[in-house]
Amino acid sequence: MRGRVCARPRCFYGGKMEYNSYFGLISAREEFFYPDSVLKTLPRSIRIAMPLNAKPGIQLILQTDDAQNVRLYSDNFSAEFFEMKSVPVEYNTGDGVEQGGAMVLEQRPQQKPHYATRLAPFRVYDCLCPVLDGKVSSNDGRAALYACLCPNPGLQAGQYTAELQLGFYICELEVRVYDVQIPLDTFPVTNWFSQEAISRFHHVDIGTPAFYTMARRYADAMRRIHQTMFYIELDSRCVVSRSPLRFDFSYLTPLVQCFFDSGMQKMELGALLSRGFRPDGMPDMYTDSFKCAMAPELPIDSAEGYTFTVKFVQALTEWLTSYGWQDKVVFHVHDEPDIHCPDDKCLAARKRQYYLAACILRKYLPGVRIIEAVSSAEFRGGIDIWVPGTPGYEAQKTSFDELTALGEEVWTYVCCGPEGGWLNRFLDFALLKGRLLFWGCAANRIAGFLHWGFNQFAPGMDPYLGTSCPNHTGIGTSFPCGDAFLVYPGTDGPWLGMRMEASRRGAEDAALLRQLRNLNETAHDKLIAEVFTDNQHYDDDPEHFEMVYEHLLELLETYSNREAQ
Repeated sequence: MRGRVCARPRCFYGGKMEYNSYFGLISAREEFFYPDSVLKTLPRSIRIAMPLNAKPGIQLILQTDDAQNVRLYSDNFSAEFFEMKSVPVEYNTGDGVEQGGAMVLEQRPQQKPHYATRLAPFRVYDCLCPVLDGKVSSNDGRAALYACLCPNPGLQAGQYTAELQLGFYICELEVRVYDVQIPLDTFPVTNWFSQEAISRFHHVDIGTPAFYTMARRYADAMRRIHQTMFYIELDSRCVVSRSPLRFDFSYLTPLVQCFFDSGMQKMELGALLSRGFRPDGMPDMYTDSFKCAMAPELPIDSAEGYTFTVKFVQALTEWLTSYGWQDKVVFHVHDEPDIHCPDDKCLAARKRQYYLAACILRKYLPGVRIIEAVSSAEFRGGIDIWVPGTPGYEAQKTSFDELTALGEEVWTYVCCGPEGGWLNRFLDFALLKGRLLFWGCAANRIAGFLHWGFNQFAPGMDPYLGTSCPNHTGIGTSFPCGDAFLVYPGTDGPWLGMRMEASRRGAEDAALLRQLRNLNETAHDKLIAEVFTDNQHYDDDPEHFEMVYEHLLELLETYSNREAQ
């Protein structure tokens, strides 16, 4: 709900404003609130610093047994209101880096891990339900509100005040708006989504108009976090006939159009190759023989596999070209081709097969760029957009930085790893860690960010009952709590999450930091060093980060004004 009221009545007694004390918590910092957080006397005011086009968030918990009305009083801002709902964190994250480790601690430790916020199990406010009737309900004696402050069109830089009211509690917002614009869509971001989960939770059949309406709402949520690319995972429905070989991709057309209509710039397609499967039906994670993704019994380097792949890519190119999308595609040949590789012989076999598939793709879809999650720079010449995980990047920083120096793009990603003291966006980690990931991108001149989990709810998983995703790879434990998703299945579409909002602001920070680097690289590096050394060494204190963030805005305003003179 967006609310805007220009004035409210004030009550004075003997010429003095009457204030009452209320108990709760309020913060505009990047930090989690919990249903059992210790409440304090609420302040009369808080301060917020923001660029001209930012949407800062405010969390507010009020001690009350009743539903409370929420309003914003301002001539200069409107607000988006959400009720914060708590979700369970059933496990603490493990302390490993590789997927083969303990991704969650199924045996509850005696003490809270040093890298976690709390000892699981516990509940945390992460789910954001839109407030549609102007009221925030009370649960267990607390009303939990998240408000996004939205500047009105044409707002100028300067000092402003607004008043946020929940029930009888009113907090004055002292807002410093800097003469800084967040550059939009300049730092590419992608999060992979699940069509099956959209269908299951919202009771809409894939391929129906109702499904595309719901998919558009998910696309809009992705755009909120400045996502510029969307991943369409190709599946066996495109194989019309095996004898003769015939393919049809038209069933994907409405979905692709839906995402482009939302403002996305590129689509990711994939994958061409598969690891194949073991006799027990589990993925063959350690294989040295890549198979055709749409025919997992055919090795890519067999005559049948080659023919299948050529005809597949030819048909795909014809479909893309018919809609003018052939220049809007990046392609995954095989996710993580150098991961779970037991020896050099296996790696050499995979490289040969990967290059074969890449050559076929580039021959019949000229100009296509290949994007791939990797742990090393081994696949030189086969990949255009390198996406190492943060540990892989730091382990081979020199190699990846050399690729950047050559003009190639290096992104980064996190998923079920890394764990422990590494930056990631799990539910038992400090909320700020998910935002600091993007400061790491800026520090290392990383060009984009990828994550696998936007709404990847495995069959049978309900995030309101459990947030640890089952792991069907046969390696390690279940995935850490919150790893598989940033949004929640709401009654009318995706409900945002606090970690999603942290990612949104992180992507905005990356764009602002790039702007600062273009103006003054020394100042850029010095500023980042105040909070980030590497992905294992950083300062995740929200109060300190808030000061550093405002310093970023001060620098941008100063250097931009100098350049304009």
